[in-house]
Amino acid sequence: MNNGYWLEQWKEVEFDFEFTNKYRLEVSNWGRIRTYTKLGSGRIMKGSMSEGYRIIRLKFYKPREPELEVQFKNEQKEVAQLLAKKKQLVKENASEEEINTLTQLYEEKKAALSKAFVKDLSRRTMHYHALVHRLVATYFLPKPSPDANIIAHLDYNKLNNRVDNLRWMTTEEIHKHRVNSPSVQAEINKRRLRLTPPHKNTKLSVTKVMLLKKLLNENKPIKQLVKIFKVTETQILRIKRGENWADVQAAK
Repeated sequence: MNNGYWLEQWKEVEFDFEFTNKYRLEVSNWGRIRTYTKLGSGRIMKGSMSEGYRIIRLKFYKPREPELEVQFKNEQKEVAQLLAKKKQLVKENASEEEINTLTQLYEEKKAALSKAFVKDLSRRTMHYHALVHRLVATYFLPKPSPDANIIAHLDYNKLNNRVDNLRWMTTEEIHKHRVNSPSVQAEINKRRLRLTPPHKNTKLSVTKVMLLKKLLNENKPIKQLVKIFKVTETQILRIKRGENWADVQAAK
């Protein structure tokens, strides 16, 4: 047991690109993510949210080109030499003008090098993001078939990323799974029972629908009902099929 996480296992995430960061990322079968950097080891990441899912976002840095690396080292060496020379002039009690001239040159070179470093770092930055449930499934859940490329949360809780709550599904399987979602079923029942109020622009009321259904039961022509109630044929057909106003009974 590990702090309440029974039989928790960790696997290192493998990246398909080269980077210079001192960084290691691990994912567990409990849906937890931890990082190892030069600043800390085993820190648990909370990540952020994206459409209800937990996601992690990281920055990596591509290696610098060899030629540019040599150039930066030479410029760093030049700045260091200027600083050493300035200190030597101060030690030798050189003239203020000579010291100021060298100081100005040193500051200019140092600022230019700093600016170049910032620009180079920005150019080498890679933005990496990964959905936590996809990492868990990738490292702990074998695919049942090549067509199963979508990961479903079996309990419909997008934040429960334990491996036993995940399953690889095909497009057809995920569609069936989503239809049974409590939120989808609640919306279906809501519409069926007309728990949501009619649209503010509707021309029908409960009383009018009762009369409309009575006339439909008497086989009145739909075109005639359109003129009477000032609604479309589609609206009347939906009422007739029970898609709209299903809870309202026809007038006696």
